Amino acid sequence: MLTSLASPLKYQLQRVLPASLLHQFAFEIQTSCKSVLTRRYAKRYQSMRGVRLNIGCGDRPTEGWVNFDLISRPKVDYWDCRKGLPFRDGAVSAIFTEHVVEHLEYGDEVEKFLRECLRCLGPSGVLRIVVPDAGVYLKLYCTGAWNEIMTRRPLIQEGDHYRDFWLGQHYFTKMEFINALFRQNGEHRYAYDAETLIRLLEQVGFATVRQTRFGVSTYANMAPDTPERGPESLYVEAIKTEKS
Repeated sequence: MLTSLASPLKYQLQRVLPASLLHQFAFEIQTSCKSVLTRRYAKRYQSMRGVRLNIGCGDRPTEGWVNFDLISRPKVDYWDCRKGLPFRDGAVSAIFTEHVVEHLEYGDEVEKFLRECLRCLGPSGVLRIVVPDAGVYLKLYCTGAWNEIMTRRPLIQEGDHYRDFWLGQHYFTKMEFINALFRQNGEHRYAYDAETLIRLLEQVGFATVRQTRFGVSTYANMAPDTPERGPESLYVEAIKTEKS
């Protein structure tokens, strides 16, 4: 991200800002510039109805869905969903977002995002949220050995430590693992358990919210969950009803 800044500006900022904050600053400049360009084309979404939306799909776009991510790829549209969604009220029938919500700041940012999802969903529309299950990992930290944690997370034992298959980091203690999981180099903003995520969805206006599990959805043709993420993930669905 730093390479996107002009060298003189980057040099001056490096003198006064911590590296983590500088990376975030560069990221926000980059996404803001892209967002200005992409919002010119927002009108193409305005006429859509019955939209099925996959937010933060990465390199796994779902065929027949509108796929959004902060990195554009084939069949993936760039869109910064923190700034709102480009669809009309009630135009969306289903929203799938996997390992994205934990990257949003808890409070105004995540609440704005969830309210936008609620606004865009039509009657009986389903929002499926998948996040790392902090509750499970905290229980394993307190009561479980490494081999139990490894049933949830792909860790590779290397002598007296464990290497994370996803992040490539090395852990000598379970607390190092917990911090890496919940912080992910500053990319993760909040850790959720089922109680907290369900309460948040109810607070923003969803009347029907329930915990589900891998591969099980209220929506018949929901975008597929990533199998490798299944053991460590929390699955929650919110349905827009007349009371929502």
